Amino acid sequence: MSVTPRLLRGVPVFLLLSCVVLMPLETAHSAQSGAAFLRIGTGARAEALGGAYTALAEDINALRYNPGGLGGLSKRELGFTHAQWLMDSQFDVLGFAQPLKTGSLGIGMSRLGLGSIEGRSADRQATGGFTASDSVYVLGYGRPIVEALGGKLGAGFNVKYLESRIGSDSASTFAADFGVMQKLSGLPMTLGFSVLNIGQGLKFLDQRDPLPLTVAVGGAYRLAGAFNVALDVRHEPQDKSFDVGVGTEYSIISGFSLRAGYASASTTRSGKNSGLGLAGLGGGFGVRLRGYSADYTFTPFGELGNVQRFSLGARF
Repeated sequence: MSVTPRLLRGVPVFLLLSCVVLMPLETAHSAQSGAAFLRIGTGARAEALGGAYTALAEDINALRYNPGGLGGLSKRELGFTHAQWLMDSQFDVLGFAQPLKTGSLGIGMSRLGLGSIEGRSADRQATGGFTASDSVYVLGYGRPIVEALGGKLGAGFNVKYLESRIGSDSASTFAADFGVMQKLSGLPMTLGFSVLNIGQGLKFLDQRDPLPLTVAVGGAYRLAGAFNVALDVRHEPQDKSFDVGVGTEYSIISGFSLRAGYASASTTRSGKNSGLGLAGLGGGFGVRLRGYSADYTFTPFGELGNVQRFSLGARF
């Protein structure tokens, strides 16, 4: 099939990349992916919107959702997130971004700590406790490309070092992300596309589990200046799964926003009969004042418990 140059002029870049990337991925060998900690969202604002952040990630959270958003930063940014994760685990994220003459450089790390776990032998006798943790270290770069195919385009990439520890055993590997973000001319709309977790996988002993390779396409539209609507569609080729995230954000007054969202992955990955009830729904609020920000999100996971996230940020 051929596409004429005339048609290409009106097509957003992220749509072209979607076709190029998705076709070969669909024919790749499929295996159940591991490294589930890579699916955990970082910023409280992003997760209050159901993770629909591929087209909104013009902040430090671009390191997680779409490195193409790094190109839109005009000031230094420092961000920290703490989450009370499931089963008494702790999830912490720290990131910093520095604008440069040719773009923006970002560094970040995240850690999921599972605390002390009681060990058992083959005959179910207690053998003492051990700890488990997962860590991600990220170096990202993004830059703007002005007036590309009918809008302002930004592109970026990440290089990540992943490490997982269970007691005295550990596994590590490298991975990469790629993303673009395009603001449409004449419309209060932004489109995004990202490919996350490109890599070999983590190998414990003699078993290697593929990373949760994720292809995400998203859009965000601002209504009347105070109301944001965002939508993400995400595909994991290894698991042959699709999920959707949708979120809304309303600025009641200048500097204060209410948010609500839904992520279908929170229910589909937990099983149809898990009785999770409101799992996937989330809500929260955010405060912005003179370059400083504070965000909070609450997400119920039914029988698994509730997740609360707190994010603090500063632009200077």
